[in-house]
Amino acid sequence: MMKYLFLISALLMSCVDSTPNKKIVTNFGNTQGTSYSIKYVSPKGINYQNDIDSIFKAVDLSLSTYINESIISKINRNENVIIDSIFTRVFEMALKIAHETNGSFDPTIAPLVNFWGFGFEEISNKNENKLVYLMQSVGYKKLRIKDGHIIKENPNTQIDFNAIAQGFTVDLIGEHLQKIGLTNYMIEIGGELKCSGLNADEKPWRIGIDKPSEEIQKERYQAIIEVSNKAIASSGNYRHFIVDEETGMKYAHTINPKTGVPSQTNLLGVTIMTESCMEADALATAFMVMGLETSKQYLKNHPEIDALFIYSNSKGEWLQYQTEGFENVSVYQSM
Repeated sequence: MMKYLFLISALLMSCVDSTPNKKIVTNFGNTQGTSYSIKYVSPKGINYQNDIDSIFKAVDLSLSTYINESIISKINRNENVIIDSIFTRVFEMALKIAHETNGSFDPTIAPLVNFWGFGFEEISNKNENKLVYLMQSVGYKKLRIKDGHIIKENPNTQIDFNAIAQGFTVDLIGEHLQKIGLTNYMIEIGGELKCSGLNADEKPWRIGIDKPSEEIQKERYQAIIEVSNKAIASSGNYRHFIVDEETGMKYAHTINPKTGVPSQTNLLGVTIMTESCMEADALATAFMVMGLETSKQYLKNHPEIDALFIYSNSKGEWLQYQTEGFENVSVYQSM
């Protein structure tokens, strides 16, 4: 499930940039159906592209529904497979967020994502009866771990981690860079990112947040923030949708797991800032389903989470709500 709210303001064109006392290495390319850019201060100028590629491969072999022999694909086919540490970590976080958001985030949403044309399988004979049937297999409480296996209450239940996997991959790469002694970096995958330490100018990392519009505007940024040691993720429906060929209606990619249909709230875009990119990734999706007021209540109960919401009122006007922590790191806002 692609998310488009973020663009990094300092994408690099070269692999190694030298400063008087530092060497900045940048790795960029494509992964998980999107692009990535990873920038880090490497004192000896060592390029860790091979390490990063290995992490991408490990995550794909565990979590990708587009790889036939991945762990998640085997589970979705009800094959006997032992889950690995990657799957376990993501599964546990997914269920935690599902519980905290009362099912607004749900990793068993795969049949619904496929039904609406955003998933890894084509579903034929789409009608209301089919949707009602698929809903019977949806529900995070239908899953549990036992002896290294995923146990399903309903064999038709399928898992989709697309709304959390990119954030997890960001965290995993960050953990690896920290382990090998690199503490100044920015990791971005499909708009989900984590910043640690300082950039090459020894300043906090500067991040641009796009306006929630289908079109790229001349004044493209809703806000610009400067952050260190934070993870940021976003979600928005404005550039990822399908159009019904018969009715011409647009259907957003964020599906409400409780109703089975695309979410319809007044939220246009959500940006989450916290310590874990995996958590931020999942919450951004959940908030798009929950809507503004319920999401604000969640934030009151979780002061460690900061957020920026762009929403519309009854007149179609764009409005903005942000937590104090988000306001404190903003250096520019268009509202």
